[in-house]
Amino acid sequence: MSVEYTEEVVAQQRTLWPRIKARLNYDYRSEKSRAAFDRVFASLDGFHLAIGGGPTRAHPTHVNLNIGPFPNVDIVSDAHELPYEDSSVDAIYVEAVLEHLQRPAVAVAEMYRVLRPGGRVFASTPFLQAYHGYPDHYQNYTLTGHKLLFETAGFTVEEAGAHVGPMFTMVNLTATFLRTYLPGGRVLSFLWGAVGAVLRPFDVLLHRHSQAYVLASTTYLVASR
Repeated sequence: MSVEYTEEVVAQQRTLWPRIKARLNYDYRSEKSRAAFDRVFASLDGFHLAIGGGPTRAHPTHVNLNIGPFPNVDIVSDAHELPYEDSSVDAIYVEAVLEHLQRPAVAVAEMYRVLRPGGRVFASTPFLQAYHGYPDHYQNYTLTGHKLLFETAGFTVEEAGAHVGPMFTMVNLTATFLRTYLPGGRVLSFLWGAVGAVLRPFDVLLHRHSQAYVLASTTYLVASR
């Protein structure tokens, strides 16, 4: 299947404010997780499925699957029942999705079913994030829980660790607290955002800590069938 950015998404990404906003909110993902992502999707051949993909594309080869016809979504379907034959997918990307599923174990079992033998999944899931829902928010995962979810489905977890780090956690949760619970919280949260833009780069250093996963905002894993 050919994958292309829609004109609308391309236009949005070229405008100045979204680029500035994205930079201010940059999450300084760990070097190990970025390298792992690159390895999983290094080949331009094969069928690479992005579950929960859109409105952008995390990699040019990804075919985006989501529950609604959002921008840049190629396939509308449910992660609990993937519309593919057994052993028909070469690699899978799933980020910030499992926390929104009522039955994540079923979805991971579906990934195992459709993935070819030797194929890999790159998964990133929140650990320390505030409630956020679409269509709802059911659970987050520790690093251990994340790994166990995939191992129970039959996967071999090749590597795992912090994806988005501890400083992002502290900045993000503080902003949520200010915005949600204090009078004038939206203004305070906006001002805190400027402080957060200065603090978040420290995750580059914190990712080197052996216990970066203890306060990670999200953890990642690479699992193979």
